[in-house]
Amino acid sequence: MVSVGRRLRALRTEVRPRLTQGAVGLAIGKSQDLVSLMEKGGQLPTDQQLTTMLDLYGVGEAIRLDLLAEIRAARASQTAWWDEYLGDLPRSLVRLIELEDPASKISIATGALIPWPFQILPYMQAVDEFHVRENGVEKTAVQHTVRRRRQDIFFRAERPAVLDALCSEAAIRALVGGPAVMKAQLDHIVETTKRSNFTLRIIPFSAGAPAATQVNLNVVDYLTPGDPGVATMDTGTGVAILDDPKEVRSRRRRFDYLSGKALTPEESVELIKTLSKES
Repeated sequence: MVSVGRRLRALRTEVRPRLTQGAVGLAIGKSQDLVSLMEKGGQLPTDQQLTTMLDLYGVGEAIRLDLLAEIRAARASQTAWWDEYLGDLPRSLVRLIELEDPASKISIATGALIPWPFQILPYMQAVDEFHVRENGVEKTAVQHTVRRRRQDIFFRAERPAVLDALCSEAAIRALVGGPAVMKAQLDHIVETTKRSNFTLRIIPFSAGAPAATQVNLNVVDYLTPGDPGVATMDTGTGVAILDDPKEVRSRRRRFDYLSGKALTPEESVELIKTLSKES
C-alpha cells in the first residue's frame, strides 16, 4: 500500500498548477485527511475514487491499468509477510520495511559492517552478540529472520530491486565471528555479486577519512516518475526516515561522495577473493 500511496502522491504533485490534497478530497467527496492517508499508504482508494483522481491528474491508460492492477493485488493480499513479527520490531523498522518492499533500487553505505543484503546468518549472529544480552535470544533471532526476509526483495522473480552498496575495507578485513565465518561471508559476497542486480564497492584504507567514516545510510528509489525516493539512517536507537526531497538529495550527495572514493566493482571483488584465500 505504501507503493500505491507514493505513486498517487507523485501523480498529484506533477500536475501544474499543483493540486492540493484538499482539492483532490473535494473532487472525490472526501476529506483532505483521507487523501493524505491514501498517499501515506494507510488506505487504498476505491475503483471510483481512483478513476476520479486519475481523471483529475490527466493520467494515461497504461499507467491507469498498471496502478489499478497494483491496487487490486494489494487488496487481495492485505496481510504482509512482516505482520507476524510486528510485536518484536520497532515501529521505525516496520516503516522501513514497508518502504523497501516496493523499491526499484536501494543504495547503501555501511562503513565498517558488511551491508545487510549480503549478510549471512552466522555473521549477523556475531555482529549482534552484544544485543543478545540486551534484547534476549528470541527477539534477536526474530530480527535476524526479518533481516534475511528483507533480502528477498533482491531475489524476487519479478522486478528484483537493484543494490548499489558501499563499505569500508575494514568491513571485509575484520574477523567477525572468526576466520571460518568471515571466509563464508566473503565467499557469499563473491557469489552474490555475480547477479546483475548486485554491486558492492569497497572504500580502501588508502582513501583516508572516507574509509574511516562511521555511516549507515540507505537511499530507496522507486519506478514512479517524479518520485524523489526516501533516505534512511540508523540512529543507534532506531531508524530515521527522511522523505523531504532536500534531505534525500543531501544523502545522495553523501553517497556519491563516498562512491567516488571506492574501488570499482571488479577491483572490489578481486580484493574480497584475495582475502578469502588468505582466511
